[in-house]
Amino acid sequence: MVDSGIILCVDDDTTVLIALRTLLTHAMGHDLAIEIAESGAEALELLTDLEQQGQHLSIVISDFIMPGMRGDELLIQLHHRSPKTITIMLTGQSDFEGVKKVINQANLYRFLEKPFNHDDIILTVKSAILAYEHERTLCEQNQQLRELNNELGLMLSKVQESERLLEQRVIQRTHELDEKNQALQQALQSLEDVERIARHDLKTPLVSIAAAPSLLRAARQLSAHEEDILNMIESASNRALSMVNLSLDLFRMESGSYVFRPAVVDLLSLANSVAMGLRAQAMSKLVTIQVTHDSAPIYVEADDSLCYSILGNLIKNAIEAAPEQSTVQISLHNFVRDTSLSSSLDSPLNSSPNNEQVQLRIHNQGAVPLALREKFFAKYATSGKSGGTGLGTYSSHLLASVQGGTLTMQTSDDEGTTLCLSLPRSQMLPMPEPKKLGVSGLCAATQAALLVGTQHYILLVDDDDFNQMVMGEYIPETAFVFDTAINGRVALEKVMARRPDIIIMDLDMPIMGGMEALTHIRQYQDQTAQVASYIIAYSGNDDAQSFASYLQAGFDACLSKPSSREEVETMLRLACKALSNEIKWTD
Repeated sequence: MVDSGIILCVDDDTTVLIALRTLLTHAMGHDLAIEIAESGAEALELLTDLEQQGQHLSIVISDFIMPGMRGDELLIQLHHRSPKTITIMLTGQSDFEGVKKVINQANLYRFLEKPFNHDDIILTVKSAILAYEHERTLCEQNQQLRELNNELGLMLSKVQESERLLEQRVIQRTHELDEKNQALQQALQSLEDVERIARHDLKTPLVSIAAAPSLLRAARQLSAHEEDILNMIESASNRALSMVNLSLDLFRMESGSYVFRPAVVDLLSLANSVAMGLRAQAMSKLVTIQVTHDSAPIYVEADDSLCYSILGNLIKNAIEAAPEQSTVQISLHNFVRDTSLSSSLDSPLNSSPNNEQVQLRIHNQGAVPLALREKFFAKYATSGKSGGTGLGTYSSHLLASVQGGTLTMQTSDDEGTTLCLSLPRSQMLPMPEPKKLGVSGLCAATQAALLVGTQHYILLVDDDDFNQMVMGEYIPETAFVFDTAINGRVALEKVMARRPDIIIMDLDMPIMGGMEALTHIRQYQDQTAQVASYIIAYSGNDDAQSFASYLQAGFDACLSKPSSREEVETMLRLACKALSNEIKWTD
């Protein structure tokens, strides 16, 4: 049952007080407490006691005319101290102003006249109790709502604080990502710079060094000792050049920018060459290298340098893993791939419409350690050998994939280890070597130039002295006037002094690079009505996108750097065709 509080009856007439208490107790039951007071002062003291006890006064029924303190004054004071208490006035004597005062200042609930009717008293008190409980319930609900609002306010504050912190974290994280992105862009720029340095500052002199032995051999008869020294120089420079090329190619393969240009590769000849180069290492362990094959030659659609790197890594690893006094077996044979199996197993990288394959197997009697077998082709996976980087098998697997091939490994303690490289078999034979034209060994462009009595002026613009020397050896003096310039500014000065028929222009040079020099030369020749020179871009950026950009910039042709003698001769032939349609070319 709801606690309805205490009813206080105030009257200076004791008979009225007893009658009211008896009536209300009988009508309301004993659960409702009824207090009486004979004066206003006594009523206020009783209210004080109730407040100290934590009890509340729900209804006050007061007479109007009483000695000491009138009923209207009492009800006003009680209302000020207990605003929720219901006030009822019961009197036989009253004035309009007093009643009006109580209504306005004490929120008078009901006015009853004496003598009172029992039913009116009971109904009024019951109605007052319901009003009091209703008001009390509303107050409690309002208090709960206030508490809920406070809690919601605290939760909202926490949410707002969380949002603020989250926003700060997002801003901070975004700033960190921006910094990392900038660092990544700087790293990519550094990689591009490294690639540029590798192409220009490393590859160019390496190619020049690699070409020097052939120039020396052509000039004189060498002793056996001198030939050995030249072979050593040639081998070391080619090996260094291969390492530079491979590092650049691996980066492009991993980033998806590598462009595979298949050619016809004699895989058997390449395997024999690698085996011959590693034979001394094998002999130090008393390991024998055996190469067997179906028939010779065996051609594949691949890249010569990539295949050389794969075989070099795999055969060297096989020699190192082979037990003392054992044999490393290399076998090559042709086979037709089962497309019903390969269609579900091959990745898009090694899918090829050519089902005719060449399989090269490398077997040694050593076993791959158990801890390494599951991650044999993973990057940086190594068995812990001294100097091992874990990149050999990873790069070999990657190089095989980009060539449309596969590389697998099988190993056991009883059977040893077999690595199987499969590559698409070439449907064509290699292109024949360029013909050596005439007894003088001149190229077709040179012969044609001599036939018409024309000696073209060629200007090589390159800041590498050794490269200038090699190119000078490639270009015969009998048919061409050969000149050099160390940068674009010097080249422009020479163009102003004498118009070159052909300009071979390096792109990366100090003072003035090839692109800037091209612009100035074209402008000068246009302004002076000079016949435009045939200008060839000479660059280590040999991908199709770079060549297209050079042609769009105004170059007439592109020549890869480094270039072989045959490539230079072919380019000169094209240049001579463009310069003079009167030349009659002979096969």
